[in-house]
Amino acid sequence: MGFIERPLLPEHDVLLMAVDARMETGMKNALESYGIDLVEIPPYDGLAEPVAGHVDMNITHIRGNILVCRPGLPGSICNKLEKYGFEIYIGDSVLQKDYPLDVAYNVAILGDLAFHNTKYTDRVILELLFQLNIRLVHVNQGYTKCSLLPVSPEAIITDDPSIEKAALEKGFEVLRIPPQKNIRLDGYNYGFIGGTAGFIGKDLLAFAGNIDMLDSSEDIKSFLNKHGVKWVNLGYDKICDYGSLIPLYEKG
Repeated sequence: MGFIERPLLPEHDVLLMAVDARMETGMKNALESYGIDLVEIPPYDGLAEPVAGHVDMNITHIRGNILVCRPGLPGSICNKLEKYGFEIYIGDSVLQKDYPLDVAYNVAILGDLAFHNTKYTDRVILELLFQLNIRLVHVNQGYTKCSLLPVSPEAIITDDPSIEKAALEKGFEVLRIPPQKNIRLDGYNYGFIGGTAGFIGKDLLAFAGNIDMLDSSEDIKSFLNKHGVKWVNLGYDKICDYGSLIPLYEKG
């Protein structure tokens, strides 16, 4: 058993995953049926209500046992993470409801690259990225992790043109899709593709709902198949943006 060295992309079955505490009970039960312990991020009243418990707004997994959390994350969450052996750094950025003051921790780290709008990246994250030789790649999209779904160490899905451009320049294969207007995010017209899913095992992706509810479901399934990725549906009648399902700890 051990920490996931490459954020978002486990090499084994996942044992610990961070999710929005407001995720539907049935979906949480489905994750737990795979033997996954859940770290449930409670809604934070400093953020807009629809995204207040989104993991990718509250926490950044840098690498291995290193996490950066927003100031004020409840002690019970930090204690649970520390019991697993995580080293928790508290960020400098106090989140606020309006963009861009809500995106300091919404960084997508893929191997030795970190994608984000560099104007708004939290200072503590910047320092850790520098120490660990993880290069920061600027994109215009501040909700970077929300807008990016990793498929493999070399492939991503996104609906954002700035992420697509930057990823292609760095050698990634990119499936660019249009905004998926069937993704539910209460309070907004629709949510982002990156917020709907997370890996629960090597090459096994869990969707918060039903992949067939996505407007581009056939293109997405074809891209996943191309890269040897299987998927499971945690629900059946909708697809929801919960701010990513973030794997943190796995079987060794």
